[in-house]
Amino acid sequence: MYYTTLETYKKKYQNRSLTHAYSAKTKEEHEVWKKSLRDRLWEITGMNKCVYCEPDAQYLRTDRVNDLIAEYWVIKTEPEIEMPFYLLRPDQQKPDFEKKKHPILIVPHGHGGGKESTIQSQTKFIRDALEDGFLVVCPDERGSGDRREFPEQGDEPEKIRMNSHRELLQVCIGFGQSVIGMAVWDLMRLADYLLALSESNGFLACAGMSGGGQQTVWFSAMDDRVKAAITSGYFYGFKESLIELPQNCACNFIPHMFETADMGELGALIAPRPFFVESGEKDGLNGKSGLNNVITQLDVTRKAYHIFNENAYPIHSIHSGGHQWVGTGMRTFLIKAMEKERANIISI
Repeated sequence: MYYTTLETYKKKYQNRSLTHAYSAKTKEEHEVWKKSLRDRLWEITGMNKCVYCEPDAQYLRTDRVNDLIAEYWVIKTEPEIEMPFYLLRPDQQKPDFEKKKHPILIVPHGHGGGKESTIQSQTKFIRDALEDGFLVVCPDERGSGDRREFPEQGDEPEKIRMNSHRELLQVCIGFGQSVIGMAVWDLMRLADYLLALSESNGFLACAGMSGGGQQTVWFSAMDDRVKAAITSGYFYGFKESLIELPQNCACNFIPHMFETADMGELGALIAPRPFFVESGEKDGLNGKSGLNNVITQLDVTRKAYHIFNENAYPIHSIHSGGHQWVGTGMRTFLIKAMEKERANIISI
C-alpha cells in the first residue's frame, strides 16, 4: 500500500479560487486587471530579481544552417548572463534584396535542441518570413543549446537534444526565480536590442512550438511590444496538462501559479493584439479531454478580445496530428498583423 500526496493536490486545484481569474466587462476593467496580473506574475516568476544591463552585443561568426545564412551573435541579458542567438537577414538570403527597414520575428526553440533546431524544424516558416522581409531571430533559452549546463553539455546528438531546466529550477527557485521568468526577461532584453537596430521598422512578432510556444505566450503576455504572437503545441488548461502530466519540463512550474491564473488568463493579457494558436487533435499534452482542454481556455481568452471588438482573434488552427508544428495559415496571419499595425499607426 502507498500513501501518496498528488491526489490531494489535484483536489486542492479543483477547489481553488484564482486570485486573478478573468472577469473584466469593460476596457477600463481589463486594464486594471491586466496591470494587477502582470505585477503578480512579475513577482512570482522572479523577473523582479533579474538585473538590467546594456546588451554589449558581439558578432562572432556566420554559419549556414539548412542552407540558410545565420549570423551568430551574443548579448548580455544580465551583468554576467549571456544569450547567443542566430540573426537571419533577408538581405543575406537574397543579395539583390533592396535594403530597407524590416519587421522582426523572434522564433524561440522548443524542447529537444537550441536555436539550430528551430531553423531545422521550421525551415519553411522561416524561409517564408525572410521572403516577406522579416529579420528572423532564433535565440537559445537558458539551459538549452549553447546555454546548457554540465552534464548536458556536449556535441553528441542525444546531449544536443537535452536541456538543463531541471538543474536551473533546483537552484533558481531558492532565489525566488523560475526558468520561464528568466526566459521572458531574456526575450525582453533581446527585444530592446533588436528594436533599436537601424534596420528595424518597429514591428515585433514572436512564434514558437512547444517550449517555444510557452516562451511566446509568456513573452507576449508580459510585453506589449510584441504585436503578433503564434503558439503551437502550447495552450491548454494547467490541471490536465501540468498537474495530471507531472513529467512535463521543469520550465512549466512557478510558485503560486496554480493559485493565480490559468492559460486563458495568459492569453487575455495578449488581447487585443493578433494571436494565433495551433493545436493537434492527437497532442497528448492537451490532456485527457483533448481539444476541449484547449478550447475551454481559449473561451476565457476570447472574453478579453470581445471587449475590444476584436472578434477575429484569437485564431485557433487545428490539425489532425500530434505534438507538432504544421504552420497552415501562419504566413497570412503575420502579413495581416503587419497591415493591421500599419493601419493603427496611420489612424493615430
